[in-house]
Amino acid sequence: METALNIDVAALDAPHRRALEEIVGQELATHQRLIISVIEIGPTPATAQPAQSLDDWTTVYDGLAEEEIEAIDEIAKTRADLSRPLP
Repeated sequence: METALNIDVAALDAPHRRALEEIVGQELATHQRLIISVIEIGPTPATAQPAQSLDDWTTVYDGLAEEEIEAIDEIAKTRADLSRPLP
């Protein structure tokens, strides 16, 4: 769906004119015409999640010091509440 709107600035009332000027970022003169187009775009590749495998997770701690890994592990255990007594 593609639509275009041609708006004569002189035909706008003050509140609508101010709103459009805010969007455009400048004052509009009465001899100007504002053209607004609406076009459809396809989905962006960034929205798609890449496939993950076990191999992807084997390097998650690469480059971290032992203390950093321990700190992450403590946070994970706290959030998972694995410190509760087992039956």
